[in-house]
Amino acid sequence: MEDFFEKKLKEFLPYIIIIGAVFLALPAILMLLKNRVVLNQIVLLGVFPLTSFGCCAHYAYVKKSDLYLTLVAPIIFIPTMFLYGFIRDSLLNSLIFLVSYFICGYIGLTVGEMISGKASDDKAENKGGRRTSGSRSRQRRVPRHVDTTAANEESVDDLVIEDIEMPESFDAVHTTADETPSFDSTMSDIDSILAEIHSRNE
Repeated sequence: MEDFFEKKLKEFLPYIIIIGAVFLALPAILMLLKNRVVLNQIVLLGVFPLTSFGCCAHYAYVKKSDLYLTLVAPIIFIPTMFLYGFIRDSLLNSLIFLVSYFICGYIGLTVGEMISGKASDDKAENKGGRRTSGSRSRQRRVPRHVDTTAANEESVDDLVIEDIEMPESFDAVHTTADETPSFDSTMSDIDSILAEIHSRNE
C-alpha cells in the first residue's frame, strides 16, 4: 500500500506543485490588491476550475486516465478555504466549489484521453497508409515482371515456329521417303545403259 501511494505521489508531483501554487499562492497575491472580493470570485469560478481541468487533461494525454488525480484539486482547496476565509463567506458555496473542481478534473481526464486516443488512431492510420502504398507499389511491380516473362515466352515461341517452318526449296532438294527410287529400278537402268554402250562399241 505504501508503495502504491509513493508511486502515485511521484507521478502526480508536478501537477500537485502546479495546483498547489495556483490554489495557495494566487489568493495571497490578490489580498494585496483592491477589489479583492471580485478578484476572488474570478479565481474561484475561472482560474481554479481551469487549473484542475488542464492538469488532468495533460496527465491523461501524456500517460493515462487516473481518477486519483481528480482528488488533488479538491484536497488542496480545503486548506485554501480556511486560510483565506472562503468558508466564512458561505459554507455551501465552498462545498459547491469543492465538488466542481473534482468534476472539472474528471472532464479534463476524459478530454485528454479522447485526444490521446485520436492521436494514436491517426498514427495507426498513417502507418497503415504507408504499408498499403508499399503493397500497392509491390503489386504494380509484379505485373511488370509477369509481362516481361510473357514477352520472353512469346519471343521463344516465335523462334520455335520459325525453326519449324521449312523453306519451299527444301522440299525441292530433299525428296520424301515415298519418292525415293527403289534398288531394282536403279539396277535395271544401269543394265540398260551398259547394254547401249556395248552395242555402240560393236
